This record gives sequence, structure tokens and C-alpha cells, in this order.
Amino acid sequence: MDNQSINQASKKRLLLSWYLDFLFFMTLWVLLSYFLGLDESMPFWEPYVVFVVIRLITSKFIGSIGYTFLSINKDDMSVNNDILIKENWLTILLGVLLVLEGTKQLVRWTQMFVSQPAFGFFPDETTQIVIHLAFGVFFILAGYWFLKLDVKGIIVGIGVALLNLVSDVLSWKLWDPVVEQMVLKRREVQGLPVREGEIEMMQSFMPEGMVVVATIGIIAMAITYPRFKNA
Repeated sequence: MDNQSINQASKKRLLLSWYLDFLFFMTLWVLLSYFLGLDESMPFWEPYVVFVVIRLITSKFIGSIGYTFLSINKDDMSVNNDILIKENWLTILLGVLLVLEGTKQLVRWTQMFVSQPAFGFFPDETTQIVIHLAFGVFFILAGYWFLKLDVKGIIVGIGVALLNLVSDVLSWKLWDPVVEQMVLKRREVQGLPVREGEIEMMQSFMPEGMVVVATIGIIAMAITYPRFKNA
């Protein structure tokens, strides 16, 4: 078996590249829809069809964001060997989750805007949007570097996770009324009534659940550090 076949991108890796491309496409789609006011005027399936067409064309001629993040060569579908021999399922998972969180942060302010506490106070709308965008960019950069096994991924990833953790702890007592507003707003947008106990359940998760998730994420990123040495 030759070296090229050994380094050939697996079907799972190629599928993951589609997923990363979809995240970035939908981020751009949501932002354009928000600024152009297209949300209400299109069928739900339209962005999916547009994505598949654009992805098939661009990946053939210029590659894709997913290929870049996952170190896939568009010409022969091979994977960078230095990455392939050092990565594992956890580094890939964490990298993708960081990118996912980043894309969510970039568009979160466009959907059901409810003022959320940050570092123990309620910022004005403009400041909150800037915070979301900044976190989004840094999460995506962390995800990119993580998938590239660049130690900057661990530094930035743990850094933004710690900032989120500190913000949630400082804002602990401010979350309950915010969660209630978020649930009410979401159900209003969906045109559905609030389910019995739904608000209480969400209040029990936020910020406690967010703190737990951030803590687990920091520990998981720290565990992967040996794979980044001399990467």
C-alpha cells in the first residue's frame, strides 16, 4: 500500500468537511437574511439546496473551508501526514465543537435578541453584539488551530472558555429572569405555548449547566496538550 493511499481522507473526514462548510455557509446565510430581511420570504429548504450546489462547485475548483480546516488536499483528497499521525478523535471533536460554538456566537444576536448578562452586568445592545462577534471569531480561530494541532488552539480555546466561565459566575444571580425571557421569546417566535415546567427546567440549567460544560471543555483541551508538542 503506497503512502498516498495511507493518507487518503476517510469518508468520515470528508463528511466532516461538509459539516464545517455547512456551518460557515449557514452563518453567512443567516447574516445576509437578517440584513436583507429575507427570513420570512423563502421556503425552509432553499438554503440547503443552495449550499449543496455551491459546495459541489467550489470544492471541485477552489477547495473548501472544511478541506482547509481538516488539512485535506482538494486535488488528491490526501491528508497532511503530520496532522494525521498526531491527531485523535478528541482533538477533532474539540476543534469542531469550538468552530460550532463560534458560528453560533456570530449569529446568536440576530435571533430572538434578549439582553444577556456579561461579567456581572447587562451591556447595552451594541456592546453585547460586539461581545458575541468577538467570542465568535476567537472560538473559530481556536477551532482552526486545534484542528491544525497548533498550540495556539489550546491557548485561545482555554482562554475564551475561561472568560465565559468567569462571566457566567459573575452573572450568576442575573440569569433566572433572562432565561425566562428567552424561553418566552422563543415560544412566541415558534407560535407555541410555554410547556409546564419549561422555564424552571431551563433556569436549573443556566448558568449551572454552562459552567459545567465550560469546565469539562477546559479539562478536555488541557488533556490533549501532549499531541500539540512540536506540532
